[in-house]
Amino acid sequence: FKSSFFLSKSIKGTAANMCFDVQPVVVTINPKPSILITSPASVCLPSVVDLTLPAVTNGSTASLTYSYWTDASASLSLSNANAVNASGTYYIKGVDANTCFDIKPVVVTINATPSVVVSNPDPICAPNVVDLSLPAVTTGSTAGLTYTYWTDATATASLASANAVNASGTYYIKGTTGTCFDIQPVVVVVNSKPSILVTD
Repeated sequence: FKSSFFLSKSIKGTAANMCFDVQPVVVTINPKPSILITSPASVCLPSVVDLTLPAVTNGSTASLTYSYWTDASASLSLSNANAVNASGTYYIKGVDANTCFDIKPVVVTINATPSVVVSNPDPICAPNVVDLSLPAVTTGSTAGLTYTYWTDATATASLASANAVNASGTYYIKGTTGTCFDIQPVVVVVNSKPSILVTD
């Protein structure tokens, strides 16, 4: 960090009759502050990004006053800097006590949340099984999803036999793209096989 420095100069004023006066003038030159930007991690809708968090400008010149903008010349204010809900390049301006400033870009990435659409499979009779991994179960979902199968709505307990479910119940399908995902329930009905008792 460079401190302010001063230049001592003189100004000489001369009249038409060649009389003159000389006066000293001191020029103060302050150092330009520096903003160091760490772009925030990408999020998935409906999450938002807070550009006012200290982590975004960590390492910048100390004690700056920050403002947030949509353009590099800092003429269009960003009104929702603490809750940005759209991807784009925004700008942070840091001003020090001497009114010197720096402006740097920050990139925000907000991904769309995918949609998992589930069609419950038809009921079956034991000992038949249900294959939840069939494309027909998730027809209409966002394209390109990677699917995983779970026994709970928070996707913490994996369903080991998603392609051969043999018990009635509500299971859960998680569709993921990048870091974004959707989880939807799917209902499986496995009916007991009836028993015929034949008497000769």
